[in-house]
Amino acid sequence: MTDEKQTGLLDFEAALADLESIVDKLEQGQLTLDESLKLYKQGEMLSQRCKDLLDKAESQIGIQTESND
Repeated sequence: MTDEKQTGLLDFEAALADLESIVDKLEQGQLTLDESLKLYKQGEMLSQRCKDLLDKAESQIGIQTESND
């Protein structure tokens, strides 16, 4: 898994793949409470990274659309 510093360097696809892996592990229900909380925190960071990258892409598309008008 990735720590907070590494999460900020991931591209969208890598962040999403890590997030999906975390969800799978949490859904299995085989983790201790501490392990679950740690993964949940990592998942939150990855989710925010994905959102930030999508927002950036949406902004770039908007700029491109405006410049083409």
